[in-house]
Amino acid sequence: MTRSPKVRIVRNGLLYVSALLLCGFSLFPILWGISTSLKPQNKLYVQPPQWIPDPVTLEHYASVFKNKAMMHYFFNTSMIAIGSTLFSIIIGTLAAYGFSRFKFPGRDTLLWSILFTQIFPRVVIIIPFYVTLRNFQLLGTYTGLILVYLIVVLPISVWLLKGFIDNIPYEIEEAAIIDGCSILALLWRIVVPMTLPAIGAVAMYAFILSWNEFLFALVFSSTDTRTVSVGLAFFIDEVGVQWGQLMSSSILMSIPAIVVFSLAQKLLVRGLSEGGVKG
Repeated sequence: MTRSPKVRIVRNGLLYVSALLLCGFSLFPILWGISTSLKPQNKLYVQPPQWIPDPVTLEHYASVFKNKAMMHYFFNTSMIAIGSTLFSIIIGTLAAYGFSRFKFPGRDTLLWSILFTQIFPRVVIIIPFYVTLRNFQLLGTYTGLILVYLIVVLPISVWLLKGFIDNIPYEIEEAAIIDGCSILALLWRIVVPMTLPAIGAVAMYAFILSWNEFLFALVFSSTDTRTVSVGLAFFIDEVGVQWGQLMSSSILMSIPAIVVFSLAQKLLVRGLSEGGVKG
């Protein structure tokens, strides 16, 4: 029995209204943060709240750029996020290819044990990580934070990339080897182009996690390697909350993650359209 046009209109209308309400609920904190970052200092605490900044000012953004400590935190975060992303892609691709193409004793056990590490909450593994980094004298260094983020990201990276590599016909690789292609050339020319969607997803996941992560950065970083997520907490002190600088720094911090997500999204689409076998 087909539904009447009125029932379909009401159902679609309810769906659209629900979607709009959900989007509005999700976007409201972001829009309020942008509005707060553009308000003059004397307009931040007015009652009733001023929803649209009048006048609009960039004084809070200027103060963030003049803050040498915050600029150093942005540099630290960039170095750590880029490093962890690159190593996640390289090591994840090599490990996934090994698990997908080579058979060795304990292969399945090792593969499942890698994924098993994801079930532990981060609070549980902080102490083992801290002791390990301290013993290797890596506390408060870029290398230490990159290693920690790499360990967190690798299980998902390996499993995701392995699933894509499993779907690549092995006959393609055999033909390339017969033509004299080495293993590294095979990975670069055959495997990587055909796993671009997975590589894009891994890069996006690794970068955003490393860029936004707070707990590990708070525990394992020092004053010289402190990240932006930790630096934001210093806008809250015994005097109060510096809302203007806090919101402007938060908006600036979110821009790289949005850019990486946009680029990764394009890479996913391009990988899905160009990753097939070409004659």
